Amino acid sequence: MGFLAFFASAFLALVLVGVVRSIALRAGILDVPNSRSSHVAATPRGGGIAIVTITLAAAILQFGVYNQHWIWLLTFLVGGGIVALAGFLDDLRGLPALGRASSHMAAATLLVFAVGSLPTPPLPWLHIGHSSLGWIVPIIAIVWSINLFNFMDGIDGLAATQCAFVAGTGTVLCGTGDGLGEANLVQIALSGSALGFLVWNFPRARIFLGDVGSGFIGFGIAAGTLFQTGRNPGNVWAWIILNGLFISDATVTILVRLVHGQRIYQAHRSHAYQRLARRWNSHQAVTLLFVAINVCWCLPWAAVSVHQPTAAPLWASIALVPLIISAALMGAGRPDV
Repeated sequence: MGFLAFFASAFLALVLVGVVRSIALRAGILDVPNSRSSHVAATPRGGGIAIVTITLAAAILQFGVYNQHWIWLLTFLVGGGIVALAGFLDDLRGLPALGRASSHMAAATLLVFAVGSLPTPPLPWLHIGHSSLGWIVPIIAIVWSINLFNFMDGIDGLAATQCAFVAGTGTVLCGTGDGLGEANLVQIALSGSALGFLVWNFPRARIFLGDVGSGFIGFGIAAGTLFQTGRNPGNVWAWIILNGLFISDATVTILVRLVHGQRIYQAHRSHAYQRLARRWNSHQAVTLLFVAINVCWCLPWAAVSVHQPTAAPLWASIALVPLIISAALMGAGRPDV
């Protein structure tokens, strides 16, 4: 059923994105390039609506098939809908930062309260148990994940390939055993629909995800991390490793910008991937580099962390430190030139 659901989601996305693109062109919903953009031609945006629609439909179908975990499924539908709606409004006419932040916080809070606080410490030296940190840490992480994909959605194919990779491989590695296997269909649909969208977004973008898609993907990845981890919180390290490239680039960028006194929500082109795309004069080369690193570096370390959960923080450190150093060396976050 897994492969069937994956390819069905990809095909549906392929068709639906084409419909959304036609509507966006007629309605003039275009991303017009400016000095901060990485593209040079006005391009339709909002293609992420296809990913949102297919993934939320999968959540409804999931409940119908298993009739289990209805609380988290309902929460996913409501929380994902809130994030997608905020992104859609931002795509249409712009949404104040406070409005976006409030919607993200509300969705994250709903998601965490549906799962409950983290039952065991994610780090051997930090016991959060069911204390307030057990609620606060995952809420902050979800909000960060929502914004993470928005920050990293700046060149052709990058966010969609990352979504397909993280959701797909995370499900294969962590979606069975102690994890909530019933949650798999949602992540399979998220991964498959991202792949279907990719046909329209790579090697040359004929439509962009838009905030409606990038924010929802970040929420969906966070949901997969929480729900498929289930009763084995050690698996969270696998999800972190799988998304290590995005986490490293965005985190280094935002920290460096803070050090330089720059507004972190102001549009810029100082992420490591953006600098590399300008240096190579190629979006495609950077996206393919990310794919290669994900498959050859992040995936093996994530698999090791799942099979050796007691040493997972160590494997995560080994996997992430080179990525963090690389982002810093490429000038992530430094003032634009």
